Amino acid sequence: MDNDNILIIKKYGLIYENGAWYSNKENSHKHLIVKEVFLQKTDTIGLLFRINKLCMAKVKYFRTNIDKYEPCKYHYKNGFVVVPLWDADFLKHRASGFILDFCFLKSITVYENFLALCKELESYES
Repeated sequence: MDNDNILIIKKYGLIYENGAWYSNKENSHKHLIVKEVFLQKTDTIGLLFRINKLCMAKVKYFRTNIDKYEPCKYHYKNGFVVVPLWDADFLKHRASGFILDFCFLKSITVYENFLALCKELESYES
């Protein structure tokens, strides 16, 4: 298993049970995140996006274009700070400066709308 995936498991407090990893947060039902077989085959983006319930189109796009983004998280005193990908809550598009959070990406449910976002971001890259 990738070291970053181990760090993601710790960050999100996932629990291993019967060949799968589950989230079991207080005041919520236990739910399946990934099976061990998937975890062994996936990369950091695959696991991070699975936890945040992002579709495969987004996984594929960001796997191909991750070098155009800086992984970030928000610190209450320092604002957005660059972090390793496994610890990211946001992705800052380097060329535009726009910051995308995983909840925003999750809210895009129409494929054409996601393509439009990608096209808009790519327009800043030339």
